Amino acid sequence: MILAATRSSLSLGGIFACVVYCFNVSVSFASQPPNIVVILADDLGCCDLALYDGWVETPRIEQMAKEGMRFTDFHSNSSVCSPTRTAFLTGRYQQRSGIVDVIVGSREPDSGIPSSVVTLPRVFKDNGYATALFGKWHCGYQDEYSPIHHGFDEFVGFLNGATDYHQHSAWRIGLNQTDVPGYSTDIITQRSVDFIKRHRNEPFFLYVSHAAVHNPYQTAKDTPDKRIKGENPNRINPVNRAKYKWMLQDLDRGVGRIIDTLRELNLAENTFVIFFSDNGAVGMSPQEFRHLRGGKFSHYEGGHRVPAVAWWPGRIKSGVVSSELIMGFDLFPTFVEIAGLQQNVPTNLDGLSLKKHLLEQEDVPSRDLFFGYEPKLGTAMRRGEWKMIVKDGDVQLYDLKNDLMETKNVAEEYPEISRDMSQKITRFKQEVTSGT
Repeated sequence: MILAATRSSLSLGGIFACVVYCFNVSVSFASQPPNIVVILADDLGCCDLALYDGWVETPRIEQMAKEGMRFTDFHSNSSVCSPTRTAFLTGRYQQRSGIVDVIVGSREPDSGIPSSVVTLPRVFKDNGYATALFGKWHCGYQDEYSPIHHGFDEFVGFLNGATDYHQHSAWRIGLNQTDVPGYSTDIITQRSVDFIKRHRNEPFFLYVSHAAVHNPYQTAKDTPDKRIKGENPNRINPVNRAKYKWMLQDLDRGVGRIIDTLRELNLAENTFVIFFSDNGAVGMSPQEFRHLRGGKFSHYEGGHRVPAVAWWPGRIKSGVVSSELIMGFDLFPTFVEIAGLQQNVPTNLDGLSLKKHLLEQEDVPSRDLFFGYEPKLGTAMRRGEWKMIVKDGDVQLYDLKNDLMETKNVAEEYPEISRDMSQKITRFKQEVTSGT
């Protein structure tokens, strides 16, 4: 924390008080492990938020950005749910866990994060943190892959990729299939608030995994008895666009409730909160707001460049905008370093810690990053402002500095860059499928 004061405005007693205050704050940070709260939206693209020149105002997320750090080049590890969540929870490329596509519920009994893989909640649980997941899992449908077996003390939510927002007969409380009444966003928010209150006196890791704004597009008023026969809740049209906007703003209100709870309990200065999305947009935004090419199920920037905001009052400087190239799996090493738990995690993580970038605005080291969705979309790669997509021998190279919309393939204009990046993609695919 930085305290600024002039000689004329601060007495000797005031200086002493400030020194004591700063000492107490530093002691508090050092003596009590920080809490971690992850708020994950589903199918939310940059083009949806006014914070990113989009069409929906989200005042509470916008306030987080004013008080913290907003990222402009933050990426989910894939353009679909399951791989992204797997990478975030393991700190490694999702291919290493065998998950490259959406896990389609009970139809894929052998798909999920293996119990042998060290996960982020497991590290925190083993080091005395209370842990909880409320909402969407989507990293394995069978009980053996349950979040309960991956380090979460508490789990209330659903295992597959989507849920009716009012009918929850397939939800789980722990390992038990239980009907959880209520509106999905409200349930997830309320459970999260209750968890924070119950664990206010001990460190906690909380994963708030929203169903919103994934289809079906249903508001709190769209209860089963009020639904119009023949109306498709999954279709992109003006009716559902209005519902989508309401759902996003309702999610924003939920974010606000969590922030308000942390403030009310005097936990804000010892709690790191990050908000981001699991993949790009689904095309609900009006055409004039679509400033990135592609969306969900795409290797173009619109598929995996997502909104992200980090908030930690007194630790993260207010109003910072980061243009560093960052991926979701970087959060694993970041969280464990912030909590001082580096010695308890695997040494083979693919992500890197962002602690110094977040707290001191240090640059993130340059590196090659890969986005795999094999075999459907091939493999994509970022190297600074260069972007490559390779599929079935077709090579696309884009200069994002001058062509963020990825309109011109310049592979033939830069043969050396194309050749080197193509070779790196080939080696990457061999490495992540080798079982190491």
